[in-house]
Amino acid sequence: MTNNAGFLTNKKSENKFYNNLFWRSQWLMFCTSYTKQQAVTFSWVLIPYLEKIYGKDSDAFYDAMLRHQDFFNTNVTLAPFVMGLVTSMEKENGEYGIDTQSIRAIKSSLMGPLAGIGDSLISNCLRLIATGVAIGFFKEGSWLGPLLFMLVYDIPNFGLRWLSGKYGYKLGNSFIVKAMKSGTLKIITKVASIIGLMMVGAMTAQYVTFNTILKIKTAGQILNIQSMFDSILPGILPLALVLGCFFYLRKKNKPVRVLLTIVALAFVLTIIGFTGV
Repeated sequence: MTNNAGFLTNKKSENKFYNNLFWRSQWLMFCTSYTKQQAVTFSWVLIPYLEKIYGKDSDAFYDAMLRHQDFFNTNVTLAPFVMGLVTSMEKENGEYGIDTQSIRAIKSSLMGPLAGIGDSLISNCLRLIATGVAIGFFKEGSWLGPLLFMLVYDIPNFGLRWLSGKYGYKLGNSFIVKAMKSGTLKIITKVASIIGLMMVGAMTAQYVTFNTILKIKTAGQILNIQSMFDSILPGILPLALVLGCFFYLRKKNKPVRVLLTIVALAFVLTIIGFTGV
């Protein structure tokens, strides 16, 4: 248990937190990487709240910062929802002590669904509607173009960012207390862990591309190696690549070495004719 007196203890401090979270979350895409995506900025956003919960430069503070270095990638408009929810869980952990694995699990399980909902409704729907409404005025050089785009897209988008942070915190605050009292937090953690692993698996299948163009002539016939792999298990090569990286990283190796190895491997396999266009 840590001393976080004065942090989010009344409505005034909560409103200040919502506003502060809104502005800090605007930097979410400022520092992204292939290995952690938004994780570095996510943890940066939480710094002032974690300092108040655990104490500045305390071991618990650095443990929490390390906890939020896990891979994270979601829609930027709905990201404050996860930040608010996680802050409420960290606050509960600072006051009463909860299983910190539940924080990791719920965070991982939410990023996929929120990315799907946010990208579909906001980035691919609302933004296109706003562009369609305003583009005619843009072409004519009218000031109504940017005004209409702002009214249809920017204001709802930024409003949703503020509200998602608020309701993420409120939901987490009430939800975690009830889950702790009823003893269902362990079950929820287990379910969230499974969903999080499913999200990682789905992202692997969608984003990792690794096919071979190799064809072997045997007994007067051409054997397509990729078709042979697909008949065994579709996506077996991307799966093998991901598992290879996974086991390599589990041995505490540096992600940069994995990236450089993959680049070198791509050159070698292309030169020998295993991969290519």
